[in-house]
Amino acid sequence: MVILEKRHRFIKFIIGFSIVFFLAYQYYMGFYAAVTTESAQQFEYTEGIDSVGTFIRNEIFVTCDQSGTVHYLLSNGEKVAKDGVIANLFESDSASAAASRISDIDQQLATISEIEGYNDSTAVDVDTINSRIKNHLNSFVYASQDGRFSDVKDSVSDLLTMLTRKQVATGEQSDFSALKVSLESERNKLLNEIGSPKGSITAQRAGYFVTNADGYENILKVNDVDSYTPEYLNNISAEDVEQNVIGKIVYDYKWYLAAPVSISDSMHYKVGQKVAIKTDTSSTPRITATVKSINLSDSGDDAIIVFSCSEMNSELASTRTGAIKIIKDEYSGIKVDGKALRVLDGVTGVYVVSGLEAKFVAVDIIYSTESYTICKLNTTDSNKLRLYDKIIVKGKNLYDGKIIY
Repeated sequence: MVILEKRHRFIKFIIGFSIVFFLAYQYYMGFYAAVTTESAQQFEYTEGIDSVGTFIRNEIFVTCDQSGTVHYLLSNGEKVAKDGVIANLFESDSASAAASRISDIDQQLATISEIEGYNDSTAVDVDTINSRIKNHLNSFVYASQDGRFSDVKDSVSDLLTMLTRKQVATGEQSDFSALKVSLESERNKLLNEIGSPKGSITAQRAGYFVTNADGYENILKVNDVDSYTPEYLNNISAEDVEQNVIGKIVYDYKWYLAAPVSISDSMHYKVGQKVAIKTDTSSTPRITATVKSINLSDSGDDAIIVFSCSEMNSELASTRTGAIKIIKDEYSGIKVDGKALRVLDGVTGVYVVSGLEAKFVAVDIIYSTESYTICKLNTTDSNKLRLYDKIIVKGKNLYDGKIIY
């Protein structure tokens, strides 16, 4: 009897243990996959030479020899025509501030005039307006971060216009008469107070107006770029800028970029060769340039590659030095972890998840490093790795058709 009871308890223990083991196994299989996977994503890699470029341009100082407060009419990096007015000269700072307020009022009145042309709320898509508000707000943030002040001004104006247009569309604001009367009254009062400016400063040449001079305008000259060596660029220093200089004009679209490189890197290039260059400027992250000259150092260990370029904008006109990458090769395709690559019957490929099974697919390798490989982009052929396939990075004893989940 005792023996039967012990046997009964033993059988109950075995059954209970089996149930617990089965549940634990199911829990493990449910939460821990038998393989580790990653999605096949598109990837771009640029191979090139990192350097710090010096921007060399045709520049002319803008000066003012009269006494008074300079009131700029242009933002930093803004275009100006020959004989265009860059700034007005007022007797005092308060008069300049009043002129700024008048400019703001003129902008507001122009905005109201534009909005009044869109006062039919039934013809306005509020969702579209919201989308444009978001875009203008993003433009304002990015322009502020990058120091593109002329773009900041435009973004603020566009943002205010769309915000007010939304008020019109939703019925929050429909009559601007009182506001216009108030603004026009303020404007007339300010005009009477400040009178006319005592003088103005105009542009001697057409180009991009830059509000600050850095002292390299007369040191880095475009006519001398073929003689610039590593020693020269390492030893130059900025000149003192005269008190009467209120800015400068970059007046030629053709400019130069001098980049110091090792002598071995310089051998990859020849005069007249076209290259792509990545810059750290937000407005022109990539430029196309031509090798103008390759100037060796006195020791023969280093060189300066001078590139000519004809792309110009406000940010490039304001930049003196910046990090660059001279591009040698570029690769675009699907990035694959090096641990996922396998060779099956002489074919290089990877295992991917197909339903609940493992499937071997071929890859066309275009670039490799020790840790990853870039394979040719494929979106259609199911026998080759495709974009967004689930690549098996880690798994044991894989073969075609193996159940992995």
